[in-house]
Amino acid sequence: MRRAIVPIAVLASVLAACSGVDRPGVPATGAERQEARRLMEASAIPRQRRLDEAAQHASLARVVRHIRPAAHRVCVRMKGANCGAILSRSPVRSHDREINAHVDGSHRVTMNAGLLHASGSDEEIAAVLAHEYGHVIADHVDKRMGDAGVGALGGLLAGTLVGAVICDRSDSDCMGDMAHTGGSMGLGIGALAYSQQHELEADYYSALILAEAGVPLDAGERMLTRLARTAGGRPGGYGQLGVAMARTHPANDERIARWIANRRALEHALATGLTTDAGLASEARRRVLETGLGETRWANPRTGHSGTITAKKRWRSAAGEACVSYGWKSWQAAGRAETEGVETACRSPGGPWRVR
Repeated sequence: MRRAIVPIAVLASVLAACSGVDRPGVPATGAERQEARRLMEASAIPRQRRLDEAAQHASLARVVRHIRPAAHRVCVRMKGANCGAILSRSPVRSHDREINAHVDGSHRVTMNAGLLHASGSDEEIAAVLAHEYGHVIADHVDKRMGDAGVGALGGLLAGTLVGAVICDRSDSDCMGDMAHTGGSMGLGIGALAYSQQHELEADYYSALILAEAGVPLDAGERMLTRLARTAGGRPGGYGQLGVAMARTHPANDERIARWIANRRALEHALATGLTTDAGLASEARRRVLETGLGETRWANPRTGHSGTITAKKRWRSAAGEACVSYGWKSWQAAGRAETEGVETACRSPGGPWRVR
């Protein structure tokens, strides 16, 4: 039994060295997941435009002119990766009828004809292009290639150890097969290790880019819902792509719910005009303290940073002060830094809140 555990431990320890994710943006609540399911089940979504080839080229050209400069500004401001590629490599249209888009190893975006044909508006196309630029800014293609290499190495080591256990020492073919099989499995596991989180990251960067470009953020909601339905999706499912989609993308309802959560936080920041993390976090704390809300979220469209403020306990002190214990958590969009803590604020009747 111990011999069998060793190869698994080797593979797990090597995969732990994969690139990981930055995990920007705020999490979704149960209410937002229910809202996402209702969106997927409702029928109120704009019809497909069914653009012909000429109209697809025209639509993509309009969107690129509007979105590419905004994506470059977000990339530079957030010190993202591959900012130069955003300006130097113009997105292209492929003849592929699959409703999809992707970024290649040179950080160039390709938008499929099937996607352009099925879109409901230029704003929906903008949401997809901004999502792909999110992959560019977060350097997901290179990270995935690096993770695949790390996984292959771990699988090779694990396969060699398995071969040493089950193969006859004189059987070089058996040993080679075990090493090859382990390497192939590790390669696939490494490549997919953070794929779902990468999609959520790219969605968040997409929202930041749309906000920078002045595109209504609900365009992303509509496009994600359209993609889920067009792929035969269902609440909690992955669509007709089945197992492949389940391994690379978050479930439909979770992905749409995350978009709703971050859209609302970003829209609130835009409406208030607050531009600093401290200002947004302070305003979110005020809402929790004064309105009795259990939790508020904030997200900064300028920095990409985000956070939550959650009320934990309310009481009245012996001196008659109203007191609230609350937890706070914040995330940075481009550094994996996550900080959290618990504080207590109290105030006398009619007085200001003071953090103890």
